[in-house]
Amino acid sequence: MFQLPPSTLVNRKIPKNKFYEKLQANHKLKELFTEQVESIVWKFKLSKETIRLEPKDGIEEVQVFEIHLKELSYSLDLLRSIDKAIPYPILHVLIHEGQAKLAIAYKERNQADDNRSVIRSYHESDWQPEEECKLDILHGLDLRAVYENIIRQLLPINSKPEIELTAVLERQARIDKLTQECQRLELKIRSEKQFNRKVDLNMELQRKRKELNLLLD
Repeated sequence: MFQLPPSTLVNRKIPKNKFYEKLQANHKLKELFTEQVESIVWKFKLSKETIRLEPKDGIEEVQVFEIHLKELSYSLDLLRSIDKAIPYPILHVLIHEGQAKLAIAYKERNQADDNRSVIRSYHESDWQPEEECKLDILHGLDLRAVYENIIRQLLPINSKPEIELTAVLERQARIDKLTQECQRLELKIRSEKQFNRKVDLNMELQRKRKELNLLLD
């Protein structure tokens, strides 16, 4: 799936109770793991020792976890709980019956607790056959660049490398918000009976679409 050197391979199964202990998990979280997760495998570790790339800006390691699911759907709370338990960036490889999907959080270290992270957003690929699920992981001159380039590859928009990732993520968040607003307005227009109100909603929709198209360009 990934062209990574043997030195990065860990291939160690992580018991679910390790996450329960780390997170002081309540009944709801334990139930989530039980219902959705078959197993979690710590597949690869990218660090100075394993790939000779230097840490930078707080990124000392990047982990790759395989999460074998009991069904194709899953809760994002599942990934959030794993990311909260481990301060390093994690590329999640979600697997179910020959299908695979990639997901990674843009997260930062918690200023009050260095062993915790603040999750800003999640970025995912579509489900696809496991053998077709590929990613250029070792793309960057240091571990911060590797992490950021993984995120960039999972974004639906293209961005120039010289543009700061935070700016790219802000743009993507605005696109997502405007897309949802356009969909909401389309539904309102279809159900609206009053002609004048329908005209107003249509004008608002056109403004939103214009703003969206400018961001997409």
